[in-house]
Amino acid sequence: MFSLRTFTLAALTPLLVVLLCASLAALLAYPIFLIAGDGIRFHTLVNRSGHLFLLLSIIPAAKFFSLRRGDIGVGNKSELSRQVAIGIPLGAAMLALHALALIALEVREIDMDAWSNINRLGSIALKALGIGLIVAIIEETIFRGVLFAALRKTAGTVAAVLVSSFYFALLHFLRSDLKPAPTDVEWNTGFRIVGDALSHLPALDPSSFLALFLAGVFLAWIRTAFPVGLGYCIGIHAGWVCIIKTTKAATNGVPSGYWSFLTGSYDGMIGYLTAAWMSVLILLLVIRIRRRSGPEKDRKSPDGFAKESI
Repeated sequence: MFSLRTFTLAALTPLLVVLLCASLAALLAYPIFLIAGDGIRFHTLVNRSGHLFLLLSIIPAAKFFSLRRGDIGVGNKSELSRQVAIGIPLGAAMLALHALALIALEVREIDMDAWSNINRLGSIALKALGIGLIVAIIEETIFRGVLFAALRKTAGTVAAVLVSSFYFALLHFLRSDLKPAPTDVEWNTGFRIVGDALSHLPALDPSSFLALFLAGVFLAWIRTAFPVGLGYCIGIHAGWVCIIKTTKAATNGVPSGYWSFLTGSYDGMIGYLTAAWMSVLILLLVIRIRRRSGPEKDRKSPDGFAKESI
């Protein structure tokens, strides 16, 4: 049964964790900066520290909610690798169609200079895939792994999908424009950077936020359809990042284009068109989940996990 109190608690707890991680990053960045010197920019140190604390927070969270590997969607290593290998081309295909639509609508145009050096473009694509895998492993472990599992256990599947997707989208906009020079860094500079990042959230681009939120919903429903399928989420997410970064390197935005409003200001790639595309994919996925809700969902494989296919 739906409980407003339970849902509210589930929705606010991640916010407290994010604020705690940001505060720790702001507090510890200064002494680390004094020790390390100006070899690393202070705002980068605050940003990376915040991400690290957020990643480390999954350890006590997993213990508190008694989450096992299967609860966060991870089976054995070979199955995880297989899922990632399947997910990457699926995610790449999804965003490649989106990128082609942007080019067809003249929202983005092909950069002939970039295409004149295929080797360099190929190198960019490989680098983008590597970055995509790192980003996907971190974000999927946090949002579709531990956070989704904890929310599902305490507040139900719908709350897990909505709340995890909300924070997945929101944290993409937690960025500060303050980049203090080494001589301007003081003990409270980290807190000013965190405060500046939080102050930008009310002005976030709604089209980009909606696109990221629905992307999170899609990945969360993947976890619902395949309980031990976090690898699919990692692979799909990595494929998305790879295509986005490669497309941005191979094309240029057309701000004056008639359909340019379909992309937001976040990265010039995602926006209302992405949201529409994700909505279609979510609908298809929900239909697939309902079709699988028959007797086949109870079949078990020898290792104790439900048999899956994608």
